[in-house]
Amino acid sequence: MKSSFRILFLVLGIIALMREAFFGLPIIGDLYVLFTAWAPIGTSLIIYGLMIAAMLADQYGRSKELLWVPIVGIVFSLISFVPIVAMILHWVMTFIMIYFIIRVMSFPKQVGNTHVYYGGDTDKTVNRRYE
Repeated sequence: MKSSFRILFLVLGIIALMREAFFGLPIIGDLYVLFTAWAPIGTSLIIYGLMIAAMLADQYGRSKELLWVPIVGIVFSLISFVPIVAMILHWVMTFIMIYFIIRVMSFPKQVGNTHVYYGGDTDKTVNRRYE
């Protein structure tokens, strides 16, 4: 995975993790969502939509393995209009986002040049796809 996509996924993942953890708080999260007329759910849909767009734009990375995470986030956000159900779904999504961040950090870094040539000697060609 290229470092630009890794940074993008880490930033979006950490933002989504903090949001899900806050919305999963029993009284505070529910009151915040109710007083803002469910607007945070719409912004969660935007964040997960950005994650899907970035994953589809990453042509050579392995980020498509985690495409299910923002899809589950969108489904959970659409279901989370019921306050008690929403709290449980936000807890589940918090743990899914922790898994997402750990997986993104564990992907190998992709280097631009995949072959290194030493003085034109083809016997010493080293494959350096990942560091």
